[in-house]
Amino acid sequence: MSRSSLSRLKQRSGVVLRLLPHLPLAAALFGADLLARLRPGAARTARGARLSGLSVIVPERGTPDLLAETLTALERALDAVAEPQQVIVVVNGAARADYAGLQQRWPGYEWQFHADALGYNGAIEAGLAAARHGWSYLLNSDMRLAPDALAQLLPYRYDHVFAVTSQIFFTDADRRREETGWSDFHANPEHAEVYERDPGNLRLARGNLYPGGGSSLCRTAELRRYVADSRDYRPFYWEDADWGIRAWSEGWELVFCPVSHAHHYHRGTVRRYFEADEVARVIRRNELLFDLRHRWTRRHPLRSLQRLSQIDAVSRRELRGIGLAIRAFRSRLATERARHHGLRFERITQDHWYWPRHNDDRRRPRVLLVSPFALFPPAHGGARRIAELVARLSDEVDFFLLGDEASLYGPASEPWLRHFRGARLLEGRGDIAGEAALDLPTRLTRHAWPGLRTALDIAVAQFQPDIVQVEFMELAELAQGRAAVPGAPRWLLCLHDVYLDSARRANDDGASDARQRAAIAAYDSVVVCSTEDAALLAPQPATLIGNGAIDRRASHVPSPDGLLLFMGPFRYAQNLHGILAFIDHAWPALRAEFPTLRLRILGGAESAAIADTDARLRGPGIELVSAFVDPAPHLSECSLSINPQVDIRGSSIKLIESLLAGRICVSTADGARGFAEAGLGALVCSPDIAGMAAQIAPLLRDTDRRHRLERADDDILDNFTWDAMAARQREVYRTLCPEDKS
Repeated sequence: MSRSSLSRLKQRSGVVLRLLPHLPLAAALFGADLLARLRPGAARTARGARLSGLSVIVPERGTPDLLAETLTALERALDAVAEPQQVIVVVNGAARADYAGLQQRWPGYEWQFHADALGYNGAIEAGLAAARHGWSYLLNSDMRLAPDALAQLLPYRYDHVFAVTSQIFFTDADRRREETGWSDFHANPEHAEVYERDPGNLRLARGNLYPGGGSSLCRTAELRRYVADSRDYRPFYWEDADWGIRAWSEGWELVFCPVSHAHHYHRGTVRRYFEADEVARVIRRNELLFDLRHRWTRRHPLRSLQRLSQIDAVSRRELRGIGLAIRAFRSRLATERARHHGLRFERITQDHWYWPRHNDDRRRPRVLLVSPFALFPPAHGGARRIAELVARLSDEVDFFLLGDEASLYGPASEPWLRHFRGARLLEGRGDIAGEAALDLPTRLTRHAWPGLRTALDIAVAQFQPDIVQVEFMELAELAQGRAAVPGAPRWLLCLHDVYLDSARRANDDGASDARQRAAIAAYDSVVVCSTEDAALLAPQPATLIGNGAIDRRASHVPSPDGLLLFMGPFRYAQNLHGILAFIDHAWPALRAEFPTLRLRILGGAESAAIADTDARLRGPGIELVSAFVDPAPHLSECSLSINPQVDIRGSSIKLIESLLAGRICVSTADGARGFAEAGLGALVCSPDIAGMAAQIAPLLRDTDRRHRLERADDDILDNFTWDAMAARQREVYRTLCPEDKS
């Protein structure tokens, strides 16, 4: 045998010898991974009782000066909480005499004194043993709570929430914010790596990977379990990360509340009692333990064991034992099963949004709204409809959102998401950039993808809605096979467009219509946006709730000359096709008669790339706005609006939006769908796009007539505001969810 071969053999033998005491742990790792694959079980959702009362646990070691400031700030914060309260100060590894003055100042607080240093986990465990209330706030002795910090957290104590964490600021404002309370992780195949995100100006509460151990409100009973199982992390670090992963894996959710503020003095207690080398060793050991318990690096168990063999002898000894192996098995199995059922830890801080519960105890209908398309900010007509109705009903209805296309949501979504009690966003249905438009059967299959179906089951279990409101035909098949049992939610389908009508489609054998009708029939109630769509559905009954608009008539000023406006995001194909046809067939005649006439197109984000390749959108007099914008200022600047659409379903929001802003809309007959028979004088129709020029020109020539028509329909338009449509939507909810329940 060569010298190099002998060396490798000795090296491998050494690894085996070092790992022999860890055979129980090795069995736990392999066993958990295998069992998670073979028996993944069902997706877990957790619900707890609605608990009140607050226990505050303050672990303390040797900083009585900082503790005095912490308790002073805590006292002010508790004054804002009108619930039973308890404060437990766990002094450990410090002289009792040093706290005599503080005991006299706060005699109502419960003081524990432990001669030995308990470590962070041990101090929390000692405090929890004395906690009397359902929720416990963990407060480091060097934290300063804002006066409303605790009060801001309490409205997030939903039945499915385990912990709510405050936002942390350093008392030294110039220090880089590596500690904020909003926890997340970086994917790293070699080491578990967690960090805390910078919230910036965030105000809406968001998903949180784990509860920071120094400024978090947790369910007391569950926290006791997690703390007892995290003794292996003693004396410090990584235990709170373990609590968070265990909670998520058990079906709980964790919330970061940016409007609850805590200020950290950050003296560094650990480094005053431990040498730097020892601190570094414990951190390395606990990072490895966290990885072993949750397979965080996603490495094979053999690679994890190899890494275990390479750490120092003291750490290897501390990671032995049957008990440690059993705890690792349980945690790893739960985490792997949660992943199998679609829990994406990397998306927690991005896809979970929360708003506080109402302060009163009124029972409102609970509506879980499900959409295949991004809604906020509303960049298309369907999103605008949903946004306006939800905003008007959110004081009477508790809305929750399950939405696809998560990457299209961001800080600009907050003003609309604040109307929801909670939002769950996801992505992954398999759309491919640049692919051709899909036919309806393909869209029905792709949009109701397995990940969305699983997320819907979890959301129903967590939020316990009275009504599941499915938006858009693309998701209609979600209701098929649902269990119609007592206590189950009712199902409402809101059809922005009805695609039935196989007679108009070439080479159509009716299979598409049959599939759609079967999907629609599974719902308890159906809403459509136009009488024309309702007729297509017959004999399926449907409730008509048309599209509306914001009523801007009170601020109306007569229209100026010289500008046509098209409010048509190109995401909707009919908008793009319609405006290009208008530019080809109507715009040249208008420009010939009115050389200074301009055409402004609100094309949305997709329009910029299209304009780069289509010179028609860059022609003389044409102004393209390639961003989401408020249409109000553009309506006030235009002479009239146009709606050059053909072969649409539903009804056009842009049309009624123009009329309710005091602007005439010149539309094709197809584009006037839903409004053509309402007797609206400011709606001027043309049989086709080419004929629109003949309708527009007289209105540009005769300013006085145009101004008269702008205010001709006030009585009729009262029926087309979003307020009127919201009232109709509320009646649908009352029908599905009677008032004695809501």
